[in-house]
Amino acid sequence: MKSNKVIIFDFDGVIADSLAIAFEVNQLSRPTLTLERYKAGFDGNINDVKYEDKVVREVDFFKEFGDRFATLSIDPEKKKIIQTLATEFKLFIISSTNGDIIRKYLQKLDCFTDILGNEVQSSKVKKFNMLFNKYNIKPTDIIFITDSSGDMKEAKEANIQTIVGILGGYQNEESLKKGNPTAIVENFSQFYDFVHFYK
Repeated sequence: MKSNKVIIFDFDGVIADSLAIAFEVNQLSRPTLTLERYKAGFDGNINDVKYEDKVVREVDFFKEFGDRFATLSIDPEKKKIIQTLATEFKLFIISSTNGDIIRKYLQKLDCFTDILGNEVQSSKVKKFNMLFNKYNIKPTDIIFITDSSGDMKEAKEANIQTIVGILGGYQNEESLKKGNPTAIVENFSQFYDFVHFYK
């Protein structure tokens, strides 16, 4: 029997290790952009960030990003933990990456009830509310995991109370603490333990 808790995953930096390719694509158009300033953009919604760096050429970000995603594959340990969690909880993904890129990456990992990418809506607050309405989910039933303080701020605006930051993604521990998460974990194994502690 499944728990009444729902787990919502951020995608980039949580499920997919995509920081290097995302930064690489951004540098195609803005070669003076630094990794530090790029990461700082995730203190808010990345869609709203306006870099002052000169654009040397126009780049279709999601095409270039999607092409590079073909070189990535999901970590076997993450995959196993997601599959286990799917037997106990309803799982969702809310992301600033387009849904078709996410689905191609996940391939046969059919564990998610729904995936809301950037093509659906750029605001994660609105995407959270879309899930609430479509699936009759209460914000208090959600455990949200992300690697950015900006996502945490949007989750709190949507009245989500249990927010977990995970290290190893787009932002470090110092940056994650800006979002005042419920907890910060080092990896998926620690997240699995956290979920069952709060179950």
